[in-house]
Amino acid sequence: MNLHWIDWTIMIVAVVALRLVSLSTRRYMKGVSDFLAANRLAGRYLLTIAQEMGSFGVVSFVAIFERLMSAGLAPDWWGGFQIPMGVIILLTGWVFYRFRETRALTMAQFLEMRYSRKFRIYAGLLCWTSGILNFGIFPAVAARFFIYFCGLPDHFVLPGLEVAVPSIAVVMLIDLGLAITFVNMGGQISVMITECVQGMFCGFAFMVVVATILVKIHWGQMVEALSMAPAGQSMLNPFHTSRVTDFNIWYYLIAMFGGFYSYMSWQGTSGFNSSARTPHEQKMAGIIRVWRWMPHTLMTVLLALAALTVTRLPEFADTARVVSDTLAKIPNESVQGQMRVPVAMAHFLPIGIKGLLATIFLFFSFTCHDTYMHSWGSIFVQDVYMPLRKKALTPEQHIKLLRWSIIGVAVFSFLFSLFYQPSEKIFFFFAITGTIWAGGSGAVILGGLYWKRGTTAAAFCALTVGAVVGVGGLIIPKLYKASHGVDFPINNQWLWFMAMVSAALIYILVSLLFPEKEREYNLERMLHRGRYRIKEDHVAEEEVRSRWQQIVGITREFSRGDRILALALVAWNATWFTWFVVFSVVNLFFPVSDMAWARYWHVQAIIIPCVLSVPATIWFTIGGVHDIRALFESLKTATRDVNDDGRVRGWREPDDELATPVIAGSDGEA
Repeated sequence: MNLHWIDWTIMIVAVVALRLVSLSTRRYMKGVSDFLAANRLAGRYLLTIAQEMGSFGVVSFVAIFERLMSAGLAPDWWGGFQIPMGVIILLTGWVFYRFRETRALTMAQFLEMRYSRKFRIYAGLLCWTSGILNFGIFPAVAARFFIYFCGLPDHFVLPGLEVAVPSIAVVMLIDLGLAITFVNMGGQISVMITECVQGMFCGFAFMVVVATILVKIHWGQMVEALSMAPAGQSMLNPFHTSRVTDFNIWYYLIAMFGGFYSYMSWQGTSGFNSSARTPHEQKMAGIIRVWRWMPHTLMTVLLALAALTVTRLPEFADTARVVSDTLAKIPNESVQGQMRVPVAMAHFLPIGIKGLLATIFLFFSFTCHDTYMHSWGSIFVQDVYMPLRKKALTPEQHIKLLRWSIIGVAVFSFLFSLFYQPSEKIFFFFAITGTIWAGGSGAVILGGLYWKRGTTAAAFCALTVGAVVGVGGLIIPKLYKASHGVDFPINNQWLWFMAMVSAALIYILVSLLFPEKEREYNLERMLHRGRYRIKEDHVAEEEVRSRWQQIVGITREFSRGDRILALALVAWNATWFTWFVVFSVVNLFFPVSDMAWARYWHVQAIIIPCVLSVPATIWFTIGGVHDIRALFESLKTATRDVNDDGRVRGWREPDDELATPVIAGSDGEA
């Protein structure tokens, strides 16, 4: 065992306290819209903190550790390409603002409104299939993390029976079991409240872990470890990475294009997409998110750098030897790479801090799992089963079915994780399993929200093209390696790019060559704008007099405080993007030394986040507590609409423009 009884006590007390919090949410869940989207009453801080926890599980940490251990800090420089895109998306409300205006509970509900019921079912099946395959490795990666970090044995012998049970199965059962109890307690209400509470705890825990690492290892030692990379694979200088084949400049350029094209396509956190109190509140949650993620990112980077330092420098030789011996016992080479950081930290961090770190990862594990199980379980019921059913369920029947669907997702992920043998980096597994849905869905979503001439036939074609490339990406590389003995020459990131471009072109061409006979689609009606406007979905408007504020996306819905936050985001990102462009040009003509890059990374990745993380953590904790109280107060008095269950009826019928909208939960009956 790597953990002391003090470490185990910290974990147990934290889980018991969280369980008590989850029990308090049960009485507020009174309808289907509560279970699916917290009755659309969440504030910005609650959304930001909870979504951080729900969207970033142990598998995400391990994937980033894997990248940092193999490529260091250098590739992160090319993430600068994405800075303008991120600001544009957040301030314009790209995709997410319009989606929230539709009042759809799931993405496929919007797709039925925009295209057809048959397309909703088709999209729902593809999205669900892609999602559960992608989610399939989450429990295994998390379980392996805890096994190797805590020093658990490979097998447990059941008392009274001479039967050895694999530890990975036991840990996954506990992890998934905890997640199921949280999500099925009160649906999205329970998910958001418990994740927000965990997020506030983790914010302060991040700072303790960061302080411990910085006390035990100084930056010069980290730089020495990073400098040991072979020629052409620098871990400090992004202009000396010609031999880096995976996480290079093209990886980030494709990610930038995919981030814009596929924004909000991925439905692993779909409950959050519909939970905001207003579309503007959803936008503000995105704007403030950059400050919340700072301590999180700081801890993640330092854990990987500490592990790299401990396993490379001679002064840590004894620890490195124990780490090497432990990893050598793992038969799967891919798993060895994934577990390098957990094993190193288990033998490096002191008592108490290990328990705190284990609690952080335990929280991230079942928050991510309950979020994803809620999403994929809901999508199957809402977008596959319900559209096929002619008669509506009662709210009680509907919620019961949602709960069983969530349990079904948990069972699938348990079995998939138990038998799947990893053979590639996690990020590339994500890329190709996600392509089954995200390859074509971007074109369908963007066309549906922004283009009146997009057609149902085009949507079917685009989604199919993306799915074919995704499935091909799962099968062809394995067949190629079996036949030729070497890896397929095109990695999964490029396959994702090919799927996106192909789907977009198909969508545009089919829409233009085979237009629908009926009139252009009424986007205003779907978005509840103009004469269809729903007053409750918009905050009080103020006049925006500054032309340049309008240019950067600050609209009449921004209060004075909102404008300050938005301008701070613009200034922050403009500063870093300017630095990225100028320093890139300088390096092309006057190459900068690796030591100069080391000083840059020290300031950018360590010093600035350390300075800003403490006030950011305090700020979001205050905001999170306020939003939790506000949600409870709103849920006490909220009126539940029994028809607000995700059904759509007759949306595309050529009725009068002034006809009552027929999506449940807006103005009329569905």
